[in-house]
Parts: sequence; C-alpha cells; structure tokens
Amino acid sequence: ARPTRAEVSDVANAILDGTDAVMLSAESATGAYPVEAVRTLDRIIRHTEGAFPPASMERRRGVLSFPQAISDAAAFSAHELKARAIVAFTQSGYTARLLSQDRPPVPIIAFAPTERVRRRLTLDWGVIPRLIKPQATVDQMVNDMEASLLADRSVRYNDILIIVAGAPLGVRGTVNLMKLHRVGEHR
Repeated sequence: ARPTRAEVSDVANAILDGTDAVMLSAESATGAYPVEAVRTLDRIIRHTEGAFPPASMERRRGVLSFPQAISDAAAFSAHELKARAIVAFTQSGYTARLLSQDRPPVPIIAFAPTERVRRRLTLDWGVIPRLIKPQATVDQMVNDMEASLLADRSVRYNDILIIVAGAPLGVRGTVNLMKLHRVGEHR
C-alpha cells in the first residue's frame, strides 16, 4: 500500500520544521509491509531534505555565544574544506545538538564520556554518538579519537576532520575550541 497524501505531507512538514527524528505509527510499523514503510519514510525524508536545503546561518547573525560561533564556524569549515566529518567532544550532548541544528553537510561524530549521553544523542539529526574515556589533554583525546575512527574505518589517513571541544576538558558548557585536523598528521 502507498502512503496517503496527508501522511507524506506530515512527514515532509516535520522535516521542514527541523525535526531531528520521525517514527512510524504502530499500525505502519507492524502492518503487512513494515520494511517497505521504513523505506518509504526514508525516501520522503531524503527527498524533502534534498529539495529544501537547510536555512543559511543568517538567522543567528548578531550577538553570538562562543558555542554558537564555534558551531557556525565548524559547519562552514566542513563545507568549505570538504571534511570527512565534524568530531564533537561533549560532556552533556549540548555541543553535538548545537552542531546538529546547523545541518552540516557531513556527519557529526560525537564522543561522549557516558553511555547515558551517548544514548540520548542517537535521536539527533546527523549525529553518530560514540563513547570515549576521559583524557587529561586535548592531544590525548584527539589521539584516542583518531585511533578509534581509523580502527573501524570511519576515516582514512589524510581525511580532514573538524574537531569541536571545550577547554578545560571535562567541564560542561565550555565549547570554545575548534581544530582543523588532518588524520595521521601527528603519526
């Protein structure tokens, strides 16, 4: 069966409103064609996102906080440098959620210190949440992140990553650092 015009419109409008996640109703998810329902939902989402790219950063021009300025710069840099991903080190998930609002053209790989934060990030648009053990220095954190991403082939040597974090490390609400990083540059 095909979705009704109203169902397609509801999904498309949710995407245009900036919704991070949509889900099927119980009837659709457990009906006669659950896999086809998911494929159709995915197709509607991708078509809508492709037809209506995210609004420009004009909406936040003016007085910006450090986190907003870093987020805007990361999304812009990812686009201009054709980065493989934006990597966010986040204590609470705030950094990754802020980046997600800009709908950058690359995945946001969010490294969180706890399973609770990692799980909460699974519903944010474009965010791939992962766990990382806390480190004492930014260099140690970047080395652990790079080793993890190389090990599972998420990145390759010479890929460009935009890294967003806060210093001092481990303190919530200190998004004040952006690093342009080439994978393998310190090996």
